[in-house]
Amino acid sequence: MIRLTLSGAACALLLAGCGGREEPAEAVDPAAEAAAARAEPSPLAQTAAPPPPGPAATTIQTNSGPDGTQVDLTRVRVTGNVLTVELSYRPAGNSTEWVYLDADEVSVIDDATSQRYGILRDDSNQWMAAPLQSASGDRISLRLRDGRPGIIWFKFPAPPASSPTVSINIPDVSPFDGVAVQR
Repeated sequence: MIRLTLSGAACALLLAGCGGREEPAEAVDPAAEAAAARAEPSPLAQTAAPPPPGPAATTIQTNSGPDGTQVDLTRVRVTGNVLTVELSYRPAGNSTEWVYLDADEVSVIDDATSQRYGILRDDSNQWMAAPLQSASGDRISLRLRDGRPGIIWFKFPAPPASSPTVSINIPDVSPFDGVAVQR
């Protein structure tokens, strides 16, 4: 909400310009007016408050990963013809750990047809996944720092609408089987 404060003289001018009747101005204490201006910042100087944090990711399944990590499957959703899978890796302790995945070993299996889908590639032949290791572009690398979780996501061709579930295979992680696909 923007609140404008006008002095008595400014109100009188505004009313006079609008054809209104000018009221006698109240006596204004300049020191009190200056203190009020300091207490309430100018609307032009105000910045928007940061948005409230979004809802926490809902865990669909949790499986064991490498070196004691826990891997939460947080998203399996089709948008158009693309299936997005999102994982959250949680380290075992407060140490700094690295997770490395070969992109060509990550897959989704359509449970209805047993069709295996690999990660999509974009027009420049880069995997549609993140975070990608920049040196080679064929590995996914995630650094888990200070016990905080890290997010990895992948894009796959979407299974047909007649396939309600998929299984997700990630190297060094137990498979996520029979996962319902959100459409």
